[in-house]
Amino acid sequence: MKHTGIIATAAILLVTFQVLAQTNQPAKPDWIVTSNKPCKVWNPEPQPDESVTWSGTCEDWLASGKGILKWTENGKPAVEFDGVYAKGKRNGPGVIITPDGKRLAGVWVDDELITPEGGSI
Repeated sequence: MKHTGIIATAAILLVTFQVLAQTNQPAKPDWIVTSNKPCKVWNPEPQPDESVTWSGTCEDWLASGKGILKWTENGKPAVEFDGVYAKGKRNGPGVIITPDGKRLAGVWVDDELITPEGGSI
């Protein structure tokens, strides 16, 4: 009977660790719909309780052209991107601005920063 208790305890611990491991996994990159219009933007690092607004235009339901993208997390301002989007991703010149005013300017291609200007945030 001792072995039954040990096996049951081990099974419970195994399930608990599997659940914890799954909940701590970072979310996979995906599209997010803006809260102010039916427009999608690429979200490279999804976070719980986040939302986004887009001031520019949308083509085929995707952010396009020049505009300002503002992220909020838990209802508080997070970062914003003032720049150019194409097909829902950062493409062209732009600047990331943090809530404390730090800035990172550069050029993006397919949502990847390829030419930073002035260092890092």
